[in-house]
Amino acid sequence: MKMKKMICTLIAAIALTGSSALAANANCPGIAAGEKAYNENNFEQAIDQWRFCADNGMENADLYYNLGNAYFRNGKLGFAIYYYKSALKLRPNDPDIVHNLDYASAMTKDKVENDEEENPLLTVLFKAHHALSLKVQLYILLGLFWSFALLAIARRLAASEKMKNISIGTSFAVTFVFCIVGLSAGYKIIVAETDISGVVTAADADVTSAPSDKSQTLNTLSEGTSFEILSEQGDYLEIKLGDRIKGFVRKRDVGIVK
Repeated sequence: MKMKKMICTLIAAIALTGSSALAANANCPGIAAGEKAYNENNFEQAIDQWRFCADNGMENADLYYNLGNAYFRNGKLGFAIYYYKSALKLRPNDPDIVHNLDYASAMTKDKVENDEEENPLLTVLFKAHHALSLKVQLYILLGLFWSFALLAIARRLAASEKMKNISIGTSFAVTFVFCIVGLSAGYKIIVAETDISGVVTAADADVTSAPSDKSQTLNTLSEGTSFEILSEQGDYLEIKLGDRIKGFVRKRDVGIVK
């Protein structure tokens, strides 16, 4: 049922590529006040103004990006990374957001070690998958769809057998590319719907063996460390970081990027 919903979402996205998918956010008075404070290097005031907008339901990539910059300038690495990630969720592949997120992430203490050797083919496929944003892929799918439709018409109107064969061969090529791009776009939609990550926003966060204050501490994550969230259990989150760290952290010590 869930996969059917994802497929319907992908089809609807292709059909509506030419129009805005989300309604514009209402103006918030804190936006201008935050910009004024930021330009005056009053980063705490800028954060207060912009957080008011964010905490009152305004979801906007520029707002989150500005909050990330303000927190970074104010020395709060964890919150900076949290808001950069939130901005990137709304605007994938934005070069400014990616640059600032990478810069801030490089300053974190905890590094994820991968014990597995990288497969060159998988590496190429991974880079190709992320080379284009979901929006661009949807435009490509729309173009391929209409190309296939035009080729079908051309095949019916073709005067010679040779032209028909060319149309059929080209249609197969277009279909193949459509399937590859569609799988990549579909996977991105599934990840966007199901993938939830977190960032340590406190000075540090203990990773415990169970969701309890009395449980054993397995590891301690430093501010700004990002991780995968597996589940929520009361005041705790079950998390995973790389292949070696898995346990529970308190919700109050982290920010959840949905």
